[in-house]
Amino acid sequence: NRPALVEITFAKPRRHDIVPKHLTLSISYPSLSRGADIVEEILKRSYKNAKRERSILVIVNPFGGKGKAKKMFMSKCKPILLASNCSIDTAYTKHAMHAVDIAREIDLDKYDTIACASGDGIPYEVINGLYQRPDRAEAFTKLAITQLPCGSGNAMSVSCHWTSNPSYAALCLVKSVEARIDLMCCSQPSYYQNFPRLSFLSQTYGVIAESDINTEFIRWMGPARFELGVAFNVLQRKKYPCDIYVKYAAKSKNDLKVHYMEHKNRASLRFENDVDDILNDNLSGDCFQDPSWSQVKESDFKLKYPLEDGVPSDWERISPDITDNLGIFYTGKMPYIAADTKFFPAALPADGTMDLVVTDARTPVTRMAPILLALDKGSHVLQPEVIHSKISAYKLVPKITNSLFSVDGEKFPLEPLQVEIMPHLCKTLLRNGCYVDTEF
Repeated sequence: NRPALVEITFAKPRRHDIVPKHLTLSISYPSLSRGADIVEEILKRSYKNAKRERSILVIVNPFGGKGKAKKMFMSKCKPILLASNCSIDTAYTKHAMHAVDIAREIDLDKYDTIACASGDGIPYEVINGLYQRPDRAEAFTKLAITQLPCGSGNAMSVSCHWTSNPSYAALCLVKSVEARIDLMCCSQPSYYQNFPRLSFLSQTYGVIAESDINTEFIRWMGPARFELGVAFNVLQRKKYPCDIYVKYAAKSKNDLKVHYMEHKNRASLRFENDVDDILNDNLSGDCFQDPSWSQVKESDFKLKYPLEDGVPSDWERISPDITDNLGIFYTGKMPYIAADTKFFPAALPADGTMDLVVTDARTPVTRMAPILLALDKGSHVLQPEVIHSKISAYKLVPKITNSLFSVDGEKFPLEPLQVEIMPHLCKTLLRNGCYVDTEF
């Protein structure tokens, strides 16, 4: 029972961040079996359900976060990762879509994690770069894709790590649970025959799309530019006529609530009763995951609804009275689309659906104002003027010639867009095995 001297490195809060600190302790451990390794025991308890000593490729967008992304990564994230004994290689993007090339050429034997020190654009590029690989099934099986929030839009980190603070996100990366989340596959006539495009966050058309893309020139304003654009378009009561066909999973708000509670409660039960199974990918944060999900197969990339097959007979057309007067069309897979915008409070990581939100441009400004002001709380979806459903696929056919789609914050062409869920395709890191609690 002689005491042992053990040096512990731990994360300590300092001002708004956390930093690594060192402490030497004298520890007596009579409760351990003879010959047990005290250091190993401490590490085992500290990293319960998390993978230790990750091999990480960090992709830094030096233009992100108003040009501060590199400095943020070096000062706030890297010390935490190094203190936890992660091995790190760093790559810097030099132009738009450079991360697609990096992911397409990455050596799968060298890494188990890709961390995007950026906004949401680099995770989008990485996922699509992996998708274009000939060995994509192996790539999606092996690599976890996560975000260190160093950009202006950090929805992935807020949703998955529960924070937009880079140092806290780095700690979450080190201590989080590996889980599989659904992706969404986008097809449009101009590119789908080469490669459809994968989306992890959202697709939007109408007021939100134009507010996002058409305010890029005032990006220096930060999040206010987006809010300004939305307010401007809503006050104009701009309409975006289209036809929309959907495959519903939960059409009414009551059905959606039941779907949400069923999947969330199943997860909570699994987490409490069998938390040690998380490492085996048995839990996603919204439902019990079949162990076979941990292995991605080439057949998992096969589209259920190819674009050339037309609209299936079991899809429903949303009433033209609404779609001819469309204001907002927004579909998403993560609860937050920005640090303070909880647009999809019922989103779940792997429930096989995406959330759909639609508004009518004819809604009076006196009713739209409280809806937009409720975005930070996520209570906008409860308003009677807001259509809110769970869907597994949709097709949107624009009836105008001058607009655009925004997919994960990227500008997409104005042509028919068809999207479907690709279940449990992407491995990521979730704090406590689930998305941030939205109090939905």
